[in-house]
Amino acid sequence: MKKLIFVCCTLLCVTALMAQRESNRPRATVEERAKRTTEWMTQLLNLTPEQIPPVDSINLVYAKTQQVLFQSAEGDREKIRAALTALEEKKQEALATYLTEDQMKAYRQRMTEMQNRPRNSNRPRPIREE
Repeated sequence: MKKLIFVCCTLLCVTALMAQRESNRPRATVEERAKRTTEWMTQLLNLTPEQIPPVDSINLVYAKTQQVLFQSAEGDREKIRAALTALEEKKQEALATYLTEDQMKAYRQRMTEMQNRPRNSNRPRPIREE
């Protein structure tokens, strides 16, 4: 019985420590998120040097807008989801001005993959071969 209580207490402590560790991680700023988005787009879509500045600007504008949406939605997931869907459509329209058709196709495919991936999964992620 004592062993069972000890195991339960240990699991509770480990869970609490892991949750605390996650909450102590600093959140990325809007600018950092926009920069990361531009970086993966540059790699995935093979952006030309001429395409990078306007794509970076678009990403920054939409990251700022996204931040405002999260703050104003007050935790209403359905409201956030609807607003983000509309925002992504507008972003794709803006990006289409600067990206080729093949780049837009690859971008849309990547966004679909990201939307369909499991969230907060503790399973190990597959190693990507490049």
